[in-house]
Amino acid sequence: MKTKLVNVRLPEKLYEEGKKIVENNGYANFQEFIKDSIRHSIAEAKEEQWMKTLKRLYGSTKGKEKKRLTKKEKEKIAEEHTPERAREITKRMGLEDIRV
Repeated sequence: MKTKLVNVRLPEKLYEEGKKIVENNGYANFQEFIKDSIRHSIAEAKEEQWMKTLKRLYGSTKGKEKKRLTKKEKEKIAEEHTPERAREITKRMGLEDIRV
């Protein structure tokens, strides 16, 4: 995998807090902690965008004939999101009849 070198300046306090997390949570080094933090932030941003889209689309079929998702459509949704998160989100939105 190609990598990109990135230099980041952190306030001393933020760096010290990060070092504590590295020591207490089994990260190999500070770099692994940074990469994991970025992955986590990206996942949260994607989930937030997905939730915004879902909320925008939820209820948009009022007065229209409702079409159930096909098996292929359900599989595509499942591929895009982990099964646990998809079940949690669909349950929270009251869409429990959609099985992924």
